[in-house]
Amino acid sequence: MNARQAFDPGAAPRGAPPAAPARRRLRMLVAIACYGERNLPLLRWVIAGYRAMSLSVDVVVLSDAPKDLGPDVRVVVGLPSKNPWSLPFAHKRLFVEQAEAYDLFAYSEDDMEVLQRHVDAFLRISPLLADDEIAGFLRYEVDREGGVWLPEAHGSFHWKPASVQRRGSETVAEFSNEHAAFFLLTRAQLRRAIDSGGFDRAPAEGRYDMLCTAATDPYTRCGMRKVVCVSALDDFLIHHLSDRYAGQLGMSLPAAQQEVRTLLAIGRGEHPATRLLAGETTIDQGEWAKAYHTRRPAGGAAPAPECLPGGARSVLSIGCGDGEAEAAWVARGVRVTALPLDAVVGAGASARGVEVLYGPLEEGLARLAGRRFDCVVASDLLHLVPQPQAVLAQCVALLAPGGTLLLEGPHFGTLRLWARRLLGRGEARLLRSYQESGVHTVGPRVLRRLLRREALQVALRWSGGGRGARWCPGWLRPWMSPRWALQARR
Repeated sequence: MNARQAFDPGAAPRGAPPAAPARRRLRMLVAIACYGERNLPLLRWVIAGYRAMSLSVDVVVLSDAPKDLGPDVRVVVGLPSKNPWSLPFAHKRLFVEQAEAYDLFAYSEDDMEVLQRHVDAFLRISPLLADDEIAGFLRYEVDREGGVWLPEAHGSFHWKPASVQRRGSETVAEFSNEHAAFFLLTRAQLRRAIDSGGFDRAPAEGRYDMLCTAATDPYTRCGMRKVVCVSALDDFLIHHLSDRYAGQLGMSLPAAQQEVRTLLAIGRGEHPATRLLAGETTIDQGEWAKAYHTRRPAGGAAPAPECLPGGARSVLSIGCGDGEAEAAWVARGVRVTALPLDAVVGAGASARGVEVLYGPLEEGLARLAGRRFDCVVASDLLHLVPQPQAVLAQCVALLAPGGTLLLEGPHFGTLRLWARRLLGRGEARLLRSYQESGVHTVGPRVLRRLLRREALQVALRWSGGGRGARWCPGWLRPWMSPRWALQARR
């Protein structure tokens, strides 16, 4: 984070916030979405935090049913559409109607503990930003042992190394997951969002589900970008009071601190800002994107230490993410070289004893020419590269005599997916072209045939799909299992 080593959620923000105009206090309109009654105790705690602020704050609760939250809280009842998840969209019309009446506009879910220090930090950093940048926040959660977690950092979500910029004395960067269940806008930013035509719209979903879409439209549809002040990240972390995902989803605080140190080094010009490939697809909600963070076994985790072939003393990991699997191999005495997904996660792997080569995929493979490895690992990678067969051939060329190639990826030949493609449902219709989707529907049968041409012995395993896929006859598994794994040996 910043100069403080320990995370202190109660600490005051760094530096003095701008003084409010002497003639009046700044006015802030807060819209909080609250569906049902499960979070009512948390909502009352959240409202108390707003009441304690030095600003003049009006709180409006958007609800599916009447709620008694005190005389100073306005409750607006009604869903924008029949879908219960559409409730957050109700803040849009409210903000449009009140656009000239307030200085600040905040949207929040009902379990986000927003404090005075968060608003002060926003007011301090906003004058330093470019016109199309909005100071954004991240959530944190606390597990039963007191560990702190950042739930937004999961799956394919990551810091964008090339986005790191200096803004005055501060450093900002973009995180690929814009959702944080809260946003704050100045009046000028709200005007710009409304004028763009992307703010005041009917409930919809796209890259995110409907709940998250309502909270991210200012960044994704209005010509502006969310940037996070990483040089004072403590001031931009908001407690997600439900602690719903703590310890189960997201990045631990120590891991986040390591990545922030790397971002600050990029800002100082002391670390590269490269990435391996465009791991994101154009498919909504990130389907088939490359994961930066180790997934649980049910999701098709990266190869565990015991999955390495016996006797392997050197391993090349292509598309290394958070480095957990690679660190486990290093702990077993294996020499591990990695081509990381980007220079931020690569620094974490390097700190764990992994030899890291930064840069684009083609550059990294070229630098490895002439070297040989007992095992080459490429998980969830080939379907994302422009020429998967060429990359496969380069992987084979890096194998030592008797070496093993471990491949894993999503299966695009399941009955369910074929039905979606045939009916043109959802984003599956984009799979007809790599240019449209960013995805090659390369399958294990094609890969197995290519590997056998290289005189490799190939074993294919199907995985995932729940109990039905596990218990179905062997001949039916290729039609049921959403994932595959190939082991090819020289």
